[in-house]
Amino acid sequence: MGRLVGRSAETLVNGRPVRVAWELAQPVHDDAGLSVLGVCETDPEMPGTALVSVNGPMVAGRPELALSTAAHELGHVLFDVPSALGEAGRRFRAVTALPEALLDRHAVLSERRANEFMGALLVPPVPLHLQMLAHARDEGLRTVHAAHHGRQGSRVLARGNPREAVEGVVAALAGDFGVSDGFIRVRLERYRLVQGGLVS
Repeated sequence: MGRLVGRSAETLVNGRPVRVAWELAQPVHDDAGLSVLGVCETDPEMPGTALVSVNGPMVAGRPELALSTAAHELGHVLFDVPSALGEAGRRFRAVTALPEALLDRHAVLSERRANEFMGALLVPPVPLHLQMLAHARDEGLRTVHAAHHGRQGSRVLARGNPREAVEGVVAALAGDFGVSDGFIRVRLERYRLVQGGLVS
């Protein structure tokens, strides 16, 4: 996570410079006082700056959760902050504290976009595809040609491979990319790298 934080301290978004001030150790709460994984805010008193906090106690001992939260918040910095600079009270949370917040269409779209950015940043389609094929070869799994969003011209995992072997590939990929097994499953589904999808 240190590399992500360090490299994003000064960003250029559509030609507009944005400084990112990171806070990684303190608890983070929403307006109702509920704990959230992270928050991205702007403050008119700090022009050109995004204030990003990751809930240190909440992600302690879970580096994959800390990294994915930071990447999600960076998505808000890139997509939401430029239009919010100079406005008071603009916030973009990593988690939605209350179900009613899902009724806010702009918030839902903003969260989905930040999640998709996070996924593609931490586990890009082509490197994931190549690593998956290497692990599949090692396990002797079958592959087929099918439409996907990975490396052009490459095959995907065929349906009907032994579930335990596929789960082994998922676990190996999670280790390769420093994320959870669940994170890898979502990326494999999004990039359509397993014929017929993964069975939960």
